[in-house]
Parts: sequence; C-alpha cells; structure tokens
Amino acid sequence: MKKKIVVFVAAYLLTLMVGSAEEPDCLVTGNSTTTQYINATVNLKILLVQFSDVQCKVQGRNDIPKYSKSNYEEMFGSDGIYVSPVRYTPDGDYVYGSMNDYFRKMSSGNVIINATLLNNLDPDLGYPEWLTLSDTKSYYHSTSYYSQTLISDALTAASSAGINVGTLNTTTKLVIIYAGNRYNGGGLNPYANYIGGTTYIMSELENSPMDQEHSGAKFARIGTHCHEFAHTLGIKHSSGSRADAMQSGNRNGNWAAPAPLNPIARMLKGWLTPTTISGQQQYDLEYSLTAPQIFRINGNVSGEYFLMENRRFDQNMTIGTTSTADYNNSAFMPIAHSQNSTNVVFPKGVMVWRVTYNFPNQNYEDNGLIYASGLYNNTFPENIPTETDAGDLFPGAAGIKVLSPWSDNRDPYVTGNVFVPNTKTSTNVGMEILSENSTTFTAKMYQSSPQDASPAKPLNLAFTTNTQITFTWDNNNEPDRQYWEVWRKYYRSQFDNQDWTLVATRTTNSFTDPDFQTTYNENGQYSLSYKIRTKDTQSLYSIYSDVVSTNGYIVFWKTGQTAKADIPKEYFMNQNYPNPFNPTTTIDYSIPEASNVRITVFDYIGREVASVVNKNQNVGYYSATFDASKLASGVYFYKIVAGRFFSTKKMLLLK
Repeated sequence: MKKKIVVFVAAYLLTLMVGSAEEPDCLVTGNSTTTQYINATVNLKILLVQFSDVQCKVQGRNDIPKYSKSNYEEMFGSDGIYVSPVRYTPDGDYVYGSMNDYFRKMSSGNVIINATLLNNLDPDLGYPEWLTLSDTKSYYHSTSYYSQTLISDALTAASSAGINVGTLNTTTKLVIIYAGNRYNGGGLNPYANYIGGTTYIMSELENSPMDQEHSGAKFARIGTHCHEFAHTLGIKHSSGSRADAMQSGNRNGNWAAPAPLNPIARMLKGWLTPTTISGQQQYDLEYSLTAPQIFRINGNVSGEYFLMENRRFDQNMTIGTTSTADYNNSAFMPIAHSQNSTNVVFPKGVMVWRVTYNFPNQNYEDNGLIYASGLYNNTFPENIPTETDAGDLFPGAAGIKVLSPWSDNRDPYVTGNVFVPNTKTSTNVGMEILSENSTTFTAKMYQSSPQDASPAKPLNLAFTTNTQITFTWDNNNEPDRQYWEVWRKYYRSQFDNQDWTLVATRTTNSFTDPDFQTTYNENGQYSLSYKIRTKDTQSLYSIYSDVVSTNGYIVFWKTGQTAKADIPKEYFMNQNYPNPFNPTTTIDYSIPEASNVRITVFDYIGREVASVVNKNQNVGYYSATFDASKLASGVYFYKIVAGRFFSTKKMLLLK
C-alpha cells in the first residue's frame, strides 16, 4: 500500500506542476483562494469507479434505469435543458438544472462547464463500463481522510483500461464518482483537492441514511457536486445558514439543488462588484439571483468589512426555456418561530455577512452570516427547532431591523460567537431597514456614526421575585440613549385586564415594580407581562424587547392600591378553571358593591357538600380556590349569592 501512495503522490504532483504552467489568459491568478475565473471555460472529466464488493447501481440490475454517457454529461455540462419539469433524472427525480447551469448563474456568466465521461462504453449495451478497483468499499473508507488511496487506484485503473485522463490544471478538472451510497468521513467523504484545485470525489448515490447501502437510493443530486466543484475553483467553506452552498454541514437542503454561493466568494472571484458605502447612504435593495446588489461597508479594523444583500426564497427562475424554483427555494429557507406560536417560513430577508481581517488566508468559518436572532446551534425559547439552527435573516422573527456595535454585547471574535448580530469590533458600521414591500427592502447603511440609526433592540430582559418584582436587561451602552421605557400589562379575568401601558422610564437597566407584591392581600391575584424599548436623544425608538411574564408566580396588587380597571361594573361569576379538575379548581367572580358573598358547592341531588366563600367583601375582582380532595368523582354545581345577585354553574371532578 505504501508503494501505491508514493507512486501516486509523485505522479500526481508532477501532473499538477505541469498543469500550473498552462493557465489561460482568462484567469486572474493569485493563491488558490483569490484566483478569479473570468470568461473561463472549465473542462470537467468524469471517471466512474466501483469496488470489489459494491458495484454501481445498475450493475446486473434490469429493474433500475441505467445512466448513459449522455445522462452524465448533461447532468454536469448541459446548457438549459437538464431541468424539471422538462427533464428529470433517469430515477424520475426532480432536478434544478445542470452544474453548468448553476455556475453560469452564480458566476454571472463567467464560468462555463464542458463535461466529458471518460469511461469506455459496453459494446453491446452502450452504457459506461465502471472501472472496478482492487479493494472493498470499506477498505477505501478506512484509509486516508484525504482520499489519496481512492484517487491513486482510480487513476491506475483508468490507465490499465486505456483511458487517458490527461493533464489536469486550473481549467481542466476531474471528478471521480464511486459506486453506491455516500459515506461520510474517512477516504470516501466528499472531497476536493485544494492543491492546484483539480480533483474531487463524490458518491454515485446520496440518500439518508449515509454510510450504508440501501434500496431506493437515487443518484447523488447536483447540489453536493456544486459544493465540491466550487472547492476546485478555490472557494472554501463558509459559516452561515443552509442558504449558502458552501456551508460545511447541513447544506443544500435535500441536495436536489444547491443554495446560491455566498457573496463573499462571488465577489472574490470577480463575479460581483459591490457598492461600497461611504458616510451614510440609503438604498433600495432589489432582488436578483444572477446579478444581486451587494453593498460593502468597511469597518475601522484593518481588513474587516460587511456585505449586505436582499435574498428571496419564493421566486422562480428560467433555465433555458424552463421555469423552475429559484436556488433560493424553501429547502434553504430559514424557518423560525413567529409571535403566534406557529412555525413560519420567511420568504425574504436581508443577509449580512461579516468578513474579518484574516480572510482569505483561512476557511470562511470565521467569516459568515450574521444572524438577526443571534442564535446558532440552538432553538428558540419555545424549543421549536429551526432549519437554520435558529439563525434567521434581518428582520427575522423578532423584527430586528437595526444592526450596530450595540446590537449585542457578545464579542463576535470569541469562539462560538461568530453569528452574533453586532458590528464589533468596528465601531463605525451600522445598518437599519427603514421599510419593505413585496420585493424590496429600503435600508440605510452607516459607514460612520451608526448611532444616528434607531436604537438597538433591548436584550435579555429577566425578572426575579422576592417581596416585589425586579427585572434587569443588558446595558448596551449606546452613546445617544436617553432612557428606557418600561411597559406593563396585567390579566386577572376577562373583565379585569389591562392592555400595554407605559409605567416608568429608566436611565439605568433595572426596574422594581412598586405596584405589586408577592404577599397575599385582598386585592387579588394577577398575571403580569413586561417589555421595554429604548428612546434616544433624536427621539427615535427601538423595537420592543422580548416579553417576560410572571406566569407561574403569585403576585398581588399591593394593599391599599387598586388599578383603575379594577372596579367592576357588575356582579359576575366565571366558569371554574380548570374544568374538568382534580382536585382543585379556581372560581373568579366580581363584586361591584360591598356585599356578603357566599359560594357553595352542591352534589347532583342538591346536597351542599362544601362552602368555598362566606364573608363580607369590598368592591373588586376575586379568585377562590375549591379543594375537592375529599369528594368522589362526579358532576357538581357551585352557586354564588351576593346581595340580590345569584348564579349557578356546573363543574366536573375527575380523579
């Protein structure tokens, strides 16, 4: 085995060195990451290999459609014809176009792919003859992570079959497709050769579960091929969402279609020219897949900048004469938690990408999408997971429209904080979405004085209860902040509730509510909710913070205080809750004038079985708890008598 690897490495590096001397005039060269492909035609050679124990999908099978030479060449190199609903794979699978169609769009027409299948054809059937390697699939999977053994043996098998792979270089590349399902990790992990960018490997099939062969698997759709081929152009991994083809993880939805390339890669390849912001400028961000508007805001840290783009996930595009879903389709759409407790899909949003000073000398992992939510590998507070690890675009589920150095206190340059929604360490950068319509976002971008935008959303509102309710929130140190507004609403019953009301302003980031306490008194029990917002010296307001609630805590109006809405206009007794119950339930009632109040419970034949309330009470709303732990399951009736008012309702005890 060592001999194989030594021979391969020597021969392969020689091939790369020969190839490197033949770069065409259409390339603007630098290192492998910064080499630009302008008006470039890339010749992609396809080599099919199988194993001693795992044959290609059609080997010896007459019940599965066979992939012909033209099938492979069209999947990789056709122009505008290989797209559903006009064209499907021989498996009947939906496709979004060829790899050539994809890179034509992503490169704004600068990259064209010609594909040629190298394998010999069966003289009788006319289908490609897969090259059989000498060892088992598990053997190749267990060898070098960087796939040298598979590549070496594939080239050796090609030579033995009289197949001339030829010289590989910047514009002549090789894909080795191995038989069976995709394996993750090891020597069969989808892999692209970075040194010279000439070769990548991929499986014939790609369907879950991975790392095993199984029936029903279909051809490895074009999405992962586009990802690996992009590596051979010098495009590295990116941090961000599934809406980026170079995300190293759960990318490309179900692999049927690649997500678009991120604007960092497209800009470095010379396929996009951003509009660089100076001072403070306002633009309408229009959507386009092939020629998107990209805005660049340079930070005041050397080499740091931010890219902004409008993305849509509900659009169609035309490939050839066929209309199909845009690469920005729902497979990559951020799914987040909305305000009404339902999963929602965002059809559009503004993507903001952070690029740091050390780029492009390393992978994009420290340069990627900034999430409006500030979350990654996480879920929303309600524990509803999202397709993008709780990462959403601006404005996102919370409606966050302002990005600034004060949007989030976390340092984005600390490991794990790449995706936080702020523009630290640069202090001069900001963005605010001013308005939106069905296709366009109007945004103001700040390359200086981002405090001129509206204040950032207050974060991390939380409360504690002792004898009173005290809550705090993050102090974001926004330089033109004037104060925070504290808003409250309460609920006791359908007749005793108050909508959001401004109750205080604060110049420090804490508040103790003077109106409520946790000690029992006659004024009744309430459920409270709070939120805050920031007002600055320009009389601009932030959006409200997330809401916190005292649900689960017992709080009361302080003795001697009564809310204005706490004066009922009529006698009333609510249906008990919960109902059915076991063994306790609550009965709410209102008294518009001082009265002697009696609430009694009767069984189904009219016998009194309990007295719940029997006393004089002042005007107000009240809650009484009935404990039926000593009673048997069944139907009971409860009756209130207060002054000349009486009412009877039914309840059900289930033990």
